[in-house]
Amino acid sequence: MDLKNKLFETHKFYNLSRYLFLNIECNYNNIVKKTGITLPQLRVLWIIRIFNGISLGEIAKIGCWSPPTVTKMLKLLMDKKFVVRESTINKKLYTLNLTESGYGIIKINGIKKYDEFPLLSLLPTINNYDLNFIIKIFKKITVNSNNVFIFEYIEEINRLQLKIDLDDFNHEDKIILKQLICFYNLLRTFILTIESNHRKLLTDFKLTYPQLRVLWIIDAFPGITSSRLSKLAYLAPSTVNVIVKNLYGKDIIYKEKSQLKNSLFLYISISGEELLVKEFNENQKSFLIYKDIEFLTTHEISKLNRLMYEMNITLKNDMVSAYIKETFNVIEKRII
Repeated sequence: MDLKNKLFETHKFYNLSRYLFLNIECNYNNIVKKTGITLPQLRVLWIIRIFNGISLGEIAKIGCWSPPTVTKMLKLLMDKKFVVRESTINKKLYTLNLTESGYGIIKINGIKKYDEFPLLSLLPTINNYDLNFIIKIFKKITVNSNNVFIFEYIEEINRLQLKIDLDDFNHEDKIILKQLICFYNLLRTFILTIESNHRKLLTDFKLTYPQLRVLWIIDAFPGITSSRLSKLAYLAPSTVNVIVKNLYGKDIIYKEKSQLKNSLFLYISISGEELLVKEFNENQKSFLIYKDIEFLTTHEISKLNRLMYEMNITLKNDMVSAYIKETFNVIEKRII
């Protein structure tokens, strides 16, 4: 595979994976928040349920979060009486355990057979053979990125039926659902690891990772509005407004007023394009952020992209094809 095709297939694979993850995560969070907590907070409860007495640092590692993020979530969960911190014999150490209410909120959030849930939407559209192929690849990616600790977590999530109540499903559906849960957790770990690695490389560019993603979307879709940008980026409108304000302040995007009240069209500036070119050449074209997937053969990545695309379409991620095409046009015209 020549460099251009390799770049395109890798770019396609990452963005198909990323958008699939964002879709599932966003929809899942919308379900969970109806019970008074967020999906990340529920995930903390799962981790504590599986690894009784686990430390804050270990929670951060398994959940792919920073320790300060876990500290904030634990404080909220303790305030809600879902988690209790208990002293050990060594007074300098403590363990984290669930309260009865903590166990209760986990049970309330168990997905049932007829719930509107992304993984249940994928169930009738994918066969076990294709799913096993995808999982095999993602497991190898997980090993390459030194995230093998996630395997035990996934096994216990399925054994304890923490995400989906499998009792009402037939035997074949149970098998595929367990595989889908495995796949989703591997997918999540992959995406968050890439983000973490990429974020570190953006320091010299004075960009945050969300700012970079927004910049790519604006460049791919000139004249996009903030509301459309929010949907494409899977970011809250308030978050997008802050990002746009910061990018505008750096003169790497510009705005044009619409005839509609309070509506603006967003465009990338020349300096913004130059920044994208430089960042891509230094961090992405060199495969610094994609080093864990370099083992993929032409056949494997092509098949993966086909299957990941089909899952995106099932979940109505219709814009993913246009995003990949337009962003690679940017790459092809200005970088390669």
